Amino acid sequence: MELSIVIPVYNSKQGLDELYTRISKVLKKLDLSYEIILVDDCSTDDSYEKMIQLNNIDNRVKIIQLMRNFGQHTALICGMNHSSGDYLITMDDDLQNPPEEIPNLLNEINKGYDCIIGKAVDKKHARYRNFGSFIIGKSYEKIFGKPRNIKMSSFRILSRPLVESLISYKAEHPMIDALILKNTNKIANIEVEHDHRKYGVSNYSLKKSYKLAMDLLVNYSTIPLQFISSIGFLFSGIGAIIVIYVIVGKILGWISAVGWSSIVALICIFSGLILISFGIVGEYLIRIISQVSFFQQYAVRHSSFEEEASLNKRKDIVG
Repeated sequence: MELSIVIPVYNSKQGLDELYTRISKVLKKLDLSYEIILVDDCSTDDSYEKMIQLNNIDNRVKIIQLMRNFGQHTALICGMNHSSGDYLITMDDDLQNPPEEIPNLLNEINKGYDCIIGKAVDKKHARYRNFGSFIIGKSYEKIFGKPRNIKMSSFRILSRPLVESLISYKAEHPMIDALILKNTNKIANIEVEHDHRKYGVSNYSLKKSYKLAMDLLVNYSTIPLQFISSIGFLFSGIGAIIVIYVIVGKILGWISAVGWSSIVALICIFSGLILISFGIVGEYLIRIISQVSFFQQYAVRHSSFEEEASLNKRKDIVG
């Protein structure tokens, strides 16, 4: 298999026919072996029924249905686990990533890169999404040292060695861009078109953007813990100043209330020490969790891969 295309699907029944037709038209011209893996992230419309129809028409269309809504990134990891192409392309199901740009991605990655990311010439997203992308991009620069000239997006092509590195991550809440940046620095952009959404409305909201940002900070960085530790040291310093003040005040007679000095001093000192302790313990915990987290990332309800495996097994038995 030369090329795998993985597409997470959520409530996109209207656009799946056009998506399949345009991708197939492009790939037939390239004359290479390919598979299109559609991962239904527990849609509430009839997207999976439409995916079954496409699978019946063309066995190069592989379909997977997840048991609940796990999110775009987990759906992509699921598709990657089932893929077999030398190269793998990820794209959205809303036709804002034009399939006609696929040959440009393929041409560029053959220059020795691990990942080529489509950089939209003019994004057709809502302003809040563009702002959210900007904030997350800055977070990537801080956490992973991402070069400023590299722009991340969901329209990308990955080499097989990089895909294998990504699917080795077994913890919950994976983020594809973060994992790419953790595993390779051979990344480049090419400019691609970005079309208006033809069908339905965007499934992204401010709430989902916030959740992604929190997943990035908690799963892939120690910035929140470092912040807590810094606050702890700050309050410990303030506590020490207050201790000096109340001791001097007690000696010189500024403070006459019995027990007030010692109580204030102890509260300030130990509050700071508690915050420092939480931060230090958290530093250890996040490293332990990253090493031993083997939670189930996703659960599959139906899959054409399983059906093919079952059919092949029956053939072997009959043979």
